[in-house]
Amino acid sequence: MKIKDERKKNMTTASRDSLEQATGELFSELWGPYDQQLFEESVELFFSRLRLASFDPDWFKDKTCLDAGCGGGRNSIAMARLGASEVTGIDLGAKGLADAERRAEGMDNVRFECASILDVPFDDEVFDLVWCAGVLMITADEERALDELTRVVKKGGYLYLLVYATEGMRWPLIQLLRPLATHLGRSVIEDAVASAGLASNKRRTFLDDLFCPRLDFYHWDRLSRMLADRGFHQAHRWDEGCRLDHEEDLASYRTDLESLLSIFIAGDSEEFGENRSLFESGRKAIEATVDSIRWFERAVSEGRLSSEAAMDCVIGQGHHRVLAVKED
Repeated sequence: MKIKDERKKNMTTASRDSLEQATGELFSELWGPYDQQLFEESVELFFSRLRLASFDPDWFKDKTCLDAGCGGGRNSIAMARLGASEVTGIDLGAKGLADAERRAEGMDNVRFECASILDVPFDDEVFDLVWCAGVLMITADEERALDELTRVVKKGGYLYLLVYATEGMRWPLIQLLRPLATHLGRSVIEDAVASAGLASNKRRTFLDDLFCPRLDFYHWDRLSRMLADRGFHQAHRWDEGCRLDHEEDLASYRTDLESLLSIFIAGDSEEFGENRSLFESGRKAIEATVDSIRWFERAVSEGRLSSEAAMDCVIGQGHHRVLAVKED
């Protein structure tokens, strides 16, 4: 059954496919070319999240798994290393797929295919697990994508989703900066990110958040309702280890924002002509966010607020990581 949603926008097949291709190419460029150390760290992050969620890694033995939106294949290879009988990774980014195939050379239980999550090229109910991390919120048609992802899960099987949550200060700021970043251009922002001294994962995350063609955010009630409408009533949110990756504390988060966004604060609004008001709004939003983070830092140092509570207010959940069961 196809679900209609008031948030869904009318879109021609051609424009939808064009957006999907552009998104796939951007993510392939940003996330495909991992160096070996970063790749292995990402695989270990997969294992650590299973441990934090008390999910038995032995479950993967002899299971069939789909990594939907696999990028450079780090999650696919992690599942294969855990003993899955067959792991299939699909993505639209040629660079990422090429990197994934290179890293999986010699492994006979993992393969990769160029395909979209809007048209998953498999029969109904063939996978024990469908893993879709960081893809649903950027796809051109989230309803169709979720229809396809849930369709190929076996009865009694699992669907894992990672999507952006609505909590915290980061996402409203990102939404304000996206049109400004588009006006400045990707090369300008990339230069600013490169000079900010951010860790590799953080650089890539900021760039994909600012430049992916579509970006959506999910309240838990909305996400769980979307799953229930498709027969996934047992949806379990992984609460541990679910903040934004590598955000250690308030000070480091504020420092990263100040470094990364200095270009917006130091720029001359006169250069933006008719977009001057957009520039000014972006600058004010950045300054207000940094000031707010400083207030929370003071509250923690003075003992008026716990560090955990402050992180909840500033960053929030960051992501929803949910494991849902397809009912028989």
